Amino acid sequence: MTDTPDTDGTGVNRLYVVAAWLPRRETIVVGALGAVTFSRGWYAYVGSARRGRDARVARHMRAAKPLRWQADHLFARHPATAAWLLDTPLSECRLARSLTTADGGAPGPGGFGAGDCGCPGHLVRFGRRRSLVAAVRAVAPARHRRRRASDPVG
Repeated sequence: MTDTPDTDGTGVNRLYVVAAWLPRRETIVVGALGAVTFSRGWYAYVGSARRGRDARVARHMRAAKPLRWQADHLFARHPATAAWLLDTPLSECRLARSLTTADGGAPGPGGFGAGDCGCPGHLVRFGRRRSLVAAVRAVAPARHRRRRASDPVG
């Protein structure tokens, strides 16, 4: 699959960014990627869901779950603490690329979360939380919503 929009004919993609803090360098076995070493920092995972986005984000934010997606391996060890829902014309791949090139952003492990599209990856590392928040706001200033793990979904 290529970097094409996930639109349903409206021109708007229903994307999300889920973030977790890793307090130290750590190697985690991540499905088909194998052993992946993560540096200390904030990790933002970019995903999409045409339907059921709230449920998908809530699942990502739960620590206990079956390990289905690559992001599950990371979030099972380091539960997500923030999420943004984004309605944007950007595709999932372009949003991840935009966050990677934002001030403070850096690519995560190659291919992470991008098994169905072939782009460099959907996981972005930030050294500081404020850089992550600023990057999300800059990429989707018109419409973004923040949610914490303890907040209700909906």
